[in-house]
Amino acid sequence: MITPVRKLSEPLAHDDIILISVLKNAERYLPSFLAHYRSLGVKRFAFVDDRSNDDTRALLLAAPDADIYESNVDYRGASGGLVWRDLLVDRYGQDRWYVSIDCDEYLVFPGSEKRTLMDFIADIESEGLKRALAVMIDIYPDAKLSDAPQHRPPDASPTVVCPLYDAEGYTIANEKFCTAIRGGPRRRMFGTDMRMTKFPVIFVDRKTRFNSGSDHGPLPIQRNYSAVHAVLLHYKFSADSIKEFRTMYEWGTHFDGGRFYKEILDHAAFGETMDFRYAQSTAFVDSEKLVAAGFIQDLRDRPAA
Repeated sequence: MITPVRKLSEPLAHDDIILISVLKNAERYLPSFLAHYRSLGVKRFAFVDDRSNDDTRALLLAAPDADIYESNVDYRGASGGLVWRDLLVDRYGQDRWYVSIDCDEYLVFPGSEKRTLMDFIADIESEGLKRALAVMIDIYPDAKLSDAPQHRPPDASPTVVCPLYDAEGYTIANEKFCTAIRGGPRRRMFGTDMRMTKFPVIFVDRKTRFNSGSDHGPLPIQRNYSAVHAVLLHYKFSADSIKEFRTMYEWGTHFDGGRFYKEILDHAAFGETMDFRYAQSTAFVDSEKLVAAGFIQDLRDRPAA
């Protein structure tokens, strides 16, 4: 179950966008995360705080647009947070659009620098879709980790300190849970072949369930096959990665006991002198460049019927 720590009293309109997220010790992400999604038009944040022991709770309490919940079970006991996402949806209602996201993921869609989530949702609805497929692009520093900048203005984009991403080396295929993309620096450097797609913008109706599906493919599965319409800039590899990966593995609550973090921690390439840069490292500029590079399909450019 989840219990409200603070629930705001202001009512929400049916077309107000609610962002649901599960977090733990997210103080270094929250200011920029909140600023990013407010700029896209999110009206209410609903967080499940999984026993944070840093300044996460204080930052959430200071946010005037955030509802805060806690639970009697941990992340693993909640099926990797999927049960919590369903419980949040139960509280805020069906037949509406949600953003379902992790706090180290920054959504980019065609024209997102000037357009809102409601504009993007109109694009998705015009195609008869009920969710938007996004590819997760790991961003990393333009330096060795030991030389990478560790500080940025609290509400600044993580691309200030991690401006680069892999411009090639991805594969795409229809798999069990969804259209899946694999690749990026985690495969290039460590050989881990994780699924790099999610559905961060999703219309929730009575058929929608996060639990019993996958973090990368909610139920019903038949809605999970489409072109890629958005990018999640994934703020995973930074100057803080050495400490953070060890902590997450020690928690042991992530998928398969944190196997992803263990594989990287045990890899010979992982360490303070690690350098993610290679010939095809590219600096993030904006959504237009991602569209031009073929990462995203811009539905505004589809041929007229």
